[in-house]
Amino acid sequence: MKKVQITLLLIFNVFIVCYSQSKKQEYLKLIKTGWSHWVNKEPNKATELYEVAFDLLEQRELPDYYKLKIDVDFLETEMTVPINDRYNLSCIYALSGNKKDAFKHLFIIAIDLKWSDYFHLIYDSDLNSLHKDYRWEKLKTIILNNKQTKEANYNQTLLAVLDTIYSNDQKYRNRIRTTEAKFGRKSKVMDALWKTILKKDSLNLIAVSEILDTQGWPNRNEIGERGSSTIFLVIQHANKETQEKYLPLIKQAVEENNLSKRQFAMFYDRLLLRRGELQIYGTQLAIDNKSKDPYVLPLADPKNADIRRLEVGLNTMQENLNRWNLKWNVEDYIKILPQIIARVKEIESKN
Repeated sequence: MKKVQITLLLIFNVFIVCYSQSKKQEYLKLIKTGWSHWVNKEPNKATELYEVAFDLLEQRELPDYYKLKIDVDFLETEMTVPINDRYNLSCIYALSGNKKDAFKHLFIIAIDLKWSDYFHLIYDSDLNSLHKDYRWEKLKTIILNNKQTKEANYNQTLLAVLDTIYSNDQKYRNRIRTTEAKFGRKSKVMDALWKTILKKDSLNLIAVSEILDTQGWPNRNEIGERGSSTIFLVIQHANKETQEKYLPLIKQAVEENNLSKRQFAMFYDRLLLRRGELQIYGTQLAIDNKSKDPYVLPLADPKNADIRRLEVGLNTMQENLNRWNLKWNVEDYIKILPQIIARVKEIESKN
């Protein structure tokens, strides 16, 4: 009898695994299609599919005949809507003028999921339409409290410096898209914005260099993921000489788990391109002046790019290009790669 019970338990666990994977695959398909609708300027279709996906993933009821006392803790974990997806839906609602549902999902990630990225919230231009709503200040307060709770044991002095640096880095960069759309890429207003950004970058680099030169890369336990990402952003926006200088320190930070491999991949790709070499992870894209579509900058060994990306925690090339509703065809890319290399060299020579 005991052997039969064990066999049934194994069967039920296998069922749950398959059940979970099937739902997850369907969820990802819905999110991908929903995002495609958003890129194609079909917000109603996009939000509808996102909501269907969320309902699918968070419905954890099993059929009656499977209601036995079995361990489904992993199912609870796997079947939670990722914060990024819920946040993206909030942005879609906000940009579409639906404040009610934008706030609904933002409050879910603030209250239920304890989201704490306060500065990302207040500087995200996608949420500008919410700023004058009475619910905005309440939302900010909740997320700020989450941030303070999460960071209670951090190095508060160093964290305050990094918070200011992050604010200066993101505050003006998040205005690029809206300013360009309103005034044009070559407008005086856009030129003035870039001057401000470059000035802030210079000041931020001075502050970050002082930290790195005097104490090395801080431990993530002292400054958190956001603090470590702030240092990364400043170096990522710096010139080639600065990036070369701190390359050994960045490699050490990755080895000691103070910086993610995914962030290193973005940094290293940019540095390789600046050296006149080919990137290896495919993280760097550019916008075609004529078509206005993004394209992947020169990439080494494109056929094995996904293998390298997965090794550092990145999604596949196709999943990355989904945000622009573009297709990744390796063979086609290999054919046009010489043209892309020539185009990049031409742009560099003009600059």
